[in-house]
Amino acid sequence: MENCGIGYQNVILSAVLSADSFTDQLPVTNLVSPQGNAAYAWRAEATTSALTVALAQREAIRVISLHRTNLTAQASWRIVVSSSGDVLYDVTQPMAVVAGQAVHVLPEALQCDSVVITIADPGNPDGYLSIPLSYVGPLWQPVRNFSTDSTSGFNLGTDEVTALSGAEFPQMRWIQRNASIAHQSYGSAETAILREIQRVAARGENILFIPDPSSQPQNEAIFGRLSGGDISNPYGSADRRSWTFTQTERL
Repeated sequence: MENCGIGYQNVILSAVLSADSFTDQLPVTNLVSPQGNAAYAWRAEATTSALTVALAQREAIRVISLHRTNLTAQASWRIVVSSSGDVLYDVTQPMAVVAGQAVHVLPEALQCDSVVITIADPGNPDGYLSIPLSYVGPLWQPVRNFSTDSTSGFNLGTDEVTALSGAEFPQMRWIQRNASIAHQSYGSAETAILREIQRVAARGENILFIPDPSSQPQNEAIFGRLSGGDISNPYGSADRRSWTFTQTERL
């Protein structure tokens, strides 16, 4: 098991984005929107399409992820990471989509200026690809892992109608995953990064949290709003800092 990872430097927001298929109303530039609703998505008119993320300068890339998509369990992708035209990483594999999200963690961070993601989902019953959210960027991992006191759960949007007889008719509108991550052993040198993560989150940008990057990260990863508490020093002179934050999936 690897230590948890936090992705807070999403190069999607500053890169030049292009795709070989999109609709006029739902262009690929919609990926810079923080909203996960399909109305703000990039929609490819076909069930196979390539997304190119071109960077102005070389950046460290460790994670490529897609969220809130309409992709099916049969979808696959090819990821090509390049620097000045030289291919550094090239892999084709099933996306293993879980609840509309796919996450790929590279073995190590690569300094690159181009990432091309080719998505193929020929059996998609919608006849198109809908990709509202994406993260491409580095993954910060603390020296020590989070506490077993951490919890995860759901926020539920449910309308309840109760008949005169007492019969209940719940209508599910939305379901949103969340996690409360307690970490009691950050090093003091890591607090500067924690503060920067909170600054990014305060701007309304989505943060990617992966509990275990080494084991099927698409199962547990949450991409969305982060709300952090105070950084504390409950252990006196020990090089340990405590910080708890709440991660909420962006809908």
